[in-house]
Amino acid sequence: MGKIVRRLWKFASVRWLAFVVLGGIVAIRIADPSATKILRENIWFDQFQKVDNYVPPERHTVIVDIDEESLQELGQWPWSRYDLAVMVQVLGQLGARVVGFDITFPEKDKLSPAEWATTNQNLPPEMVAQLKGMPSNDQIFASVIGQSPVVLGGAAFYREIENREQPLPAEPRLGYRNGNGKAWLPLYRDLVYNTEVLQQATPGFGVFSIDPSSDGVVRRVPAMIRVGPPGDYKEQNVYPALTLEMLRLGHGEKGFIVEKANEASGISRIKMRSKVNESGEVVIPTDEHGILWVRFSEHEPDIFISAKDIIKAGELPPERQQELFRKIQGKYVMIGTSAEGLKDIRATPLEGAMPGVEVHSQVLDMVENQAFLIRPSIANAIELAIILFAGIVLISFVPRLSAMTTALFFVPFCLILMGASYYLFIEESILIDGLTPVAALFILFVLLVYQKYAREQEQKKQVRGAFSQYLSPALVEQLAEDPTKLTLGGETKSMSFLFCDIRGFTPISESFKGDPQGLTRLINKFLTPMTDIIMGNHGTIDKYMGDCIMAFWNAPLDDPDHARHACESCLMMQADLIELNKRLEVDAKEDGRPFIPIKIGIGVNTGECVVGNMGSEQRFDYSVLGDAVNLGARIEGQSKSYGVQNVIGELTANEVRDYAILELDLIAVKGKDEAVRIFTMLGGPEMAQDPAYQALYKETDEMIRAYRERRFEDSQRHLDKCREMRPDMSVLWDDIYQARLDEYKENPPPEEWDGVYRATSK
Repeated sequence: MGKIVRRLWKFASVRWLAFVVLGGIVAIRIADPSATKILRENIWFDQFQKVDNYVPPERHTVIVDIDEESLQELGQWPWSRYDLAVMVQVLGQLGARVVGFDITFPEKDKLSPAEWATTNQNLPPEMVAQLKGMPSNDQIFASVIGQSPVVLGGAAFYREIENREQPLPAEPRLGYRNGNGKAWLPLYRDLVYNTEVLQQATPGFGVFSIDPSSDGVVRRVPAMIRVGPPGDYKEQNVYPALTLEMLRLGHGEKGFIVEKANEASGISRIKMRSKVNESGEVVIPTDEHGILWVRFSEHEPDIFISAKDIIKAGELPPERQQELFRKIQGKYVMIGTSAEGLKDIRATPLEGAMPGVEVHSQVLDMVENQAFLIRPSIANAIELAIILFAGIVLISFVPRLSAMTTALFFVPFCLILMGASYYLFIEESILIDGLTPVAALFILFVLLVYQKYAREQEQKKQVRGAFSQYLSPALVEQLAEDPTKLTLGGETKSMSFLFCDIRGFTPISESFKGDPQGLTRLINKFLTPMTDIIMGNHGTIDKYMGDCIMAFWNAPLDDPDHARHACESCLMMQADLIELNKRLEVDAKEDGRPFIPIKIGIGVNTGECVVGNMGSEQRFDYSVLGDAVNLGARIEGQSKSYGVQNVIGELTANEVRDYAILELDLIAVKGKDEAVRIFTMLGGPEMAQDPAYQALYKETDEMIRAYRERRFEDSQRHLDKCREMRPDMSVLWDDIYQARLDEYKENPPPEEWDGVYRATSK
């Protein structure tokens, strides 16, 4: 017994994380979030339709298109209902089986004689009376559609429409089998439909609303919907889709039967009797919510007829009239729009932009051709069972076998699974997801292989850990990948360097006179977030020198934006220091000692240097050498002299021209004869767009230019404006430039003066 327990413990201890991950995958699949739907629908099922290239065996529909040409010839939408009445009459004469409007008419026709007379106040009274006595366009339209197989449309809304006066349309005849399936239908709060005179006259009414998937692509359409307040479904009305209502009229039926597989399940299909089909009925399989998966085909221009040709059919040549008769006779005619301005354009798995009316047309053709896509109600259970069973098999065998051996079984299994999914689609029109289970099992497979690899790498990690006590992490990784790099030498590269130092460190140290460990903790609290910022911006920490940080960019890994990353680090360090000081002030109060805020100076410079393994044969480190490095350290020291938080070199400033930068001076730092231009960075690109900064930049530039050209009075005028704009930079304005101007006004510099300030301190 003990031996069995030990084996079980060993089995579980190696695989416990894999079981946890498998449990998480199963839970995610049950919850079915957007990510799994994207894999299943957006990627997998869409690809099926793209590969299948379905073409309907027979077209049962044509579309009368309110296209751009019709709008140009007949005027902007909405048209007069009289014109629409003419359209319906012409379609009837051409032999249309049923006419459906993918349009709603919720308001009275303003072009009716009485309405027109009301809005035109300057008409003679006798003409107004005559116009008001004429029948309205709505009445004419209602009279025509009441004598024709016409279905008017409505649009469903998820919100309740306020101030409704007209009651909801009457429900169609509905029967339920194996329990009432009404509660399973999609629920909407309200409906936009047609004026009362039209709604009472129409032989059929259907809803044309389509809800696309989260990516805006239409894949499914509801066969029926509920409309009403949430809660008791008995208070809600049920309406068929526009397409189903057209089918009902076309087959001479009076209602629908909604079937459930059993009492506990959702909807399985919708049926209606037929006076046309030999079977005597039309069966429409749906998912449990009465929604149809649409088998799409590509856009078919030949089924479109311009609305202007129907309204003006009597003016067309006889051969064109005969052509219209051949296209329309015995067909379902859907009236809708492809005009961009009327905004009824949809995306499908096959088309990025398809008129919404054509989506309805393809649904109707799909039903008449009985070419359904079927997503069985047990599909989710099948896919879940595959994940669970195959996952347990993987967990059992992958840790025992080599990665190659398990891959020889895993890859064919995944191919068979996806192939079976594709076969069911092509041969049986059944949608079973093969991609999501494969993706889930792949995650589990990678985890198991990685765990095995990680155990094998444990000894190597211990070696890396030992060397990391002596060498920089970057060098350790390089040595782990290529031991031949354990030699001295380097390469010349253009790099950026950052030096950061705490100002006034002596008073801070004295406040910890009796607590050296506290001082160490303070330094660590400062260095840790600053290091995180540098490394987060692709920087490499070269060394810590007490309270000073030295970092560089573009080595050991290439970084084309090294100057920008160095400047971004500088700004982030300055911002983070504010929050750090708030935390340190709290610590100081708790420790009962005076709080001295940390202030820093930062220097950033760019230039060429040598980078590589520096040192001796016995001990070396990865570091940098060069004049640009030394200059970076020198200009950091000038941040205190100029009263700014940072100083950057000229090459760095040239790389970040879109930042908020001010020139400070032309200076020869201590230890160098050559003068360099130095700058300070006030902020990033957002500040650079600030009019206040732009004005300051202009005044500073004019002040320095006048100063170097010995126009000291002009320089003084611009300096005064700078002082007004940024009084917080008083060290730069007063201690530097005001002092110089005062001196030079009394004692002008010699003729050979070049405007260079020669620093006497670091």
